[in-house]
Amino acid sequence: MNASPIVRTAGNARMSKMVRAGNLLFLAGQTSSGTPHARTIEEQTTEALGRIDALLEQAGSSRRQLLSVTIYLKDIALFDRMNAVWQNWGDPEHLPARCTVQATLGLPELLVEFSVTAAA
Repeated sequence: MNASPIVRTAGNARMSKMVRAGNLLFLAGQTSSGTPHARTIEEQTTEALGRIDALLEQAGSSRRQLLSVTIYLKDIALFDRMNAVWQNWGDPEHLPARCTVQATLGLPELLVEFSVTAAA
């Protein structure tokens, strides 16, 4: 059996920014930079989605190729505000399977984090 190589895009000591296995792309830990420039849920969502766009483009993919997205919110009360940004970003004809949960995130200033699976 000839397996496709697994390609990892450099991230940090804890994770890869993106992992490609065959025609599947896995992106996890996609957040805003956590800097004071992105303080609101709208700003953080916009920045994180922009990072997702850049990684997908780097792999020759796009948001139209999303298969599944899990969204982690620091406070579920932010759902409607985050979702308003998502609605403007997403392609209504190519929506992924999606769920949103409330979670404690890795840094106190982070309000939202995305985990994405997409086709290459």
